[in-house]
Amino acid sequence: MINKNNKFINLNGDFEIIIGSAKACHICFSEIEVPEIAKKHAVLKRVRDRLFIQDLGSDAGTLLDGIRLLPKNWEEIIQTGNNKISLGQTPIGINPNLFRGRERVGIETTALYYELAGRILCNGIYLQAKPGTMTAIMGPAGCGKSTLLDLVSGYRRPNSGQVFVTRNHDKINIHEDYSQIRAWLGFLPQDDMMIPELTLYQSLNYCLNLQFTGLNAIIRDHIICNTCSQLGFEKPRLHKFLNTVIGSAESGIRGLSGGERKRANLAHELISMPLILLLDEPTSGLSSVDAEKIISLLKKLTRQDELSTIITIHQPSRDTFESFDNLLLMNHDGTVAYYGACKDATHYFEKITGISAVACNPAEYLLAILDNPAYNKKITDSFQADQIKNFPKFP
Repeated sequence: MINKNNKFINLNGDFEIIIGSAKACHICFSEIEVPEIAKKHAVLKRVRDRLFIQDLGSDAGTLLDGIRLLPKNWEEIIQTGNNKISLGQTPIGINPNLFRGRERVGIETTALYYELAGRILCNGIYLQAKPGTMTAIMGPAGCGKSTLLDLVSGYRRPNSGQVFVTRNHDKINIHEDYSQIRAWLGFLPQDDMMIPELTLYQSLNYCLNLQFTGLNAIIRDHIICNTCSQLGFEKPRLHKFLNTVIGSAESGIRGLSGGERKRANLAHELISMPLILLLDEPTSGLSSVDAEKIISLLKKLTRQDELSTIITIHQPSRDTFESFDNLLLMNHDGTVAYYGACKDATHYFEKITGISAVACNPAEYLLAILDNPAYNKKITDSFQADQIKNFPKFP
């Protein structure tokens, strides 16, 4: 909604509206009351959850936070900024709701079962992710973590069970209505699919052109630079990052480093502004320092943009582990060993096993319990019994 003379205009989805004194404008000011406003003064554009403004060459100009915009040049209005916009000396009020072009969505499943080549990979696993939260999926190698993420993303269909995208009181079945929710999903597999001969900028620009046909080149450039800045790259390092050839060991082309490739992969998903972010082992192969940086960035973006983020991760450090809101711990046979608040996981296992987690890395402690034959089945059985008592509880 745009606040103009205490009137509100409801706007849903992407839009491009012209502001001026001409009657044909979407937002029309009186030429008599405000003579400085041109017939077509400025244009306001929203792309998913991003808001842009452009001056159309007016004499009085368009100002953003006191700085006059260059004519015919798009500038992003940042939600966390001051956002003092004026046409000449005439202020324009921007309602905060205008920054959100889409309702926030989550993920919810029933019990999921999936069998491949006679082996059960998911055995009654279920999942729930709310906007603004990060969920970790952990478990021993081969327990079905990546398979579960494939089921949640719609890439695989379960033998039994359903996956829903939740929006207010609506539930949309991913496998039945995939085309409706595809634009909301960002899915990052373990193996990247980037073209090694391209620079990162060329690759991201290509992705934007495919997803947003006809999007202005200046806006594309702004989205690319802003997305990579969010991943921790600032000038002049940002320029080098964007203009480096991606490369790969298979192609023999030397390009981005391992840590840069992880962020480049992530940039390809974030550039489409997803509402649900599914990441399969985004920290594998990275040092503990780089892994913590990636998770810290994801946590910031999850909170800031109210994303529903689900990440498979093998054995994170204590700081990385504590960054997550919820934990789904899978057992060797694809069953649920624990599902609930991350901060409660070690205490829950201590109660069942009597083994102290003090001074232990929480992830190492939990996986060691699962690898102990004396406790393995007991863990799953205890959790299934606790479900009857309304366990798990999520923040």
